[in-house]
Amino acid sequence: MLYTLVPIIRLEPLTLGADHIALDDAAGEAWKKSLQAIHPRWLPQLKESALLAEEDSAFCVAGGVFDYQRGQELVFDGEEFTLSHCAEHFVNFLMEPDQCLQLVAEHRDLLANHNGTAEQQAHLATLCSWWEQGYRVMFLQHM
Repeated sequence: MLYTLVPIIRLEPLTLGADHIALDDAAGEAWKKSLQAIHPRWLPQLKESALLAEEDSAFCVAGGVFDYQRGQELVFDGEEFTLSHCAEHFVNFLMEPDQCLQLVAEHRDLLANHNGTAEQQAHLATLCSWWEQGYRVMFLQHM
């Protein structure tokens, strides 16, 4: 599987930041699972195909292919891209940045065990930086 962690830099209109963390290998998959095991709502994932609104579909994840361009801001303003209702609910479900930082503080020892490589430590530092800036973080699964 391919995944991207990306900060939500604005809620209105929803804007995904250009900065991102790509998890495209087995090590990334293992790191993702170790983080998600800490708390069920800490870093939930959403299929990227569920981001876009599907006017002719009653189901959030039906149809549609979304080609997320890593390294570019992505604005869901209803002009080029319209956010699906499913994705809106997902964003509202995400933990607040201060709650995420609290989990980091509470699980510092566990995180130290799961972030042994320099790359993993850099990823965690990036996540913390985003939360410190007040950004929520979206975990996208690419097909």
